[in-house]
Amino acid sequence: MKQIILRIDTELALFIYKYIKNPKLDKILSNINKGEVFLIISILSLFLTRKDWLFAFLFVGIFSFLNDRFVLFIKKRVSRKRPSLKLLGNTFQHEDLNHSFPSAHAANSLCAVFLLITCFEQSYFFFLLSFLAGFARLLSLHHFFSDVIGGWTIGLTSGIIGFILYLNWIHKFSFNL
Repeated sequence: MKQIILRIDTELALFIYKYIKNPKLDKILSNINKGEVFLIISILSLFLTRKDWLFAFLFVGIFSFLNDRFVLFIKKRVSRKRPSLKLLGNTFQHEDLNHSFPSAHAANSLCAVFLLITCFEQSYFFFLLSFLAGFARLLSLHHFFSDVIGGWTIGLTSGIIGFILYLNWIHKFSFNL
């Protein structure tokens, strides 16, 4: 199974490199894919729709941070080289190039999106932002397809844990101003 996934990852990354990747698209997607953009959109959305917007923002932020630390722990253990290094033979040696699996962008975005939607009744539009985060990481060759799927899986799992915590404990103590 591992060989099949590796082959699919490699073939898809090579296809993206040959037929889709270009500097203009990379620049556009990298600007959209910044955490700051997501942060501004989520704060604005929460501020306009929730009286307890600060609590919601802090809850999602703390849970996303914990998710990010878990993803970083996994990345350090797996130490999978990124497609840009593994397939293209880039010689630029930077520690982050050895930490491809799982995609933190995909994991963190889906964790935050899931919590925003399920706990704080935000728009399903946020799923598009998480999809773009994963898609952009594929097109920039920062991640393989399985890295993004793995990231989304971890992010969804963390989001579900956060949702359960929110339902069973946190929302009882939240307040509406």
